[in-house]
This record gives sequence, C-alpha cells and structure tokens, in this order.
Amino acid sequence: MHSKVVWPGFSNRPAPAHVAKIGRNDLCPCDSGKKYKDCHLSEGTAYLKRLAREHDRERLREVRANLKAQGVPWYKRLFHRL
Repeated sequence: MHSKVVWPGFSNRPAPAHVAKIGRNDLCPCDSGKKYKDCHLSEGTAYLKRLAREHDRERLREVRANLKAQGVPWYKRLFHRL
C-alpha cells in the first residue's frame, strides 16, 4: 500500500478566485475610463477571472513579504496560501 503525504493546510485544488460582479454600464476595472460594455465586455468573464488571479497573486506577494519581515523561514513562506 502506498500512502500519500499531505502537508497540513495544503491542497492540490486551486484556490477559488473571487470574481467581481460588474454591470455593463459600470466603469471598466482596467481604469480606462470607459464603460465596461465598451471596453472589455467582449472578453466576457475570462477578463474578470484573469484580473482576480492577478489581484490574488499581488496579495500573496504582500503576505509573503510581511512574513519575511517577521523572520519566518523561506520554506514556511513557500507553502503559505491565502
């Protein structure tokens, strides 16, 4: 029998992306100043999902930087998730 080693708090499943709800007539989140329907609506939810992933990556970088400043070893910061 083979057993699987699982790190505490670690999962192979991707973290759920929190996609913002944006109305057609709201300003586009890309900061172009245009309405969403005139800017990125044609890309559909793919654009919003990409935006959410980029935001999550930035938050993870900030959290890991704070952990580094606190003196947490690199191998513990490596497996830290949001």
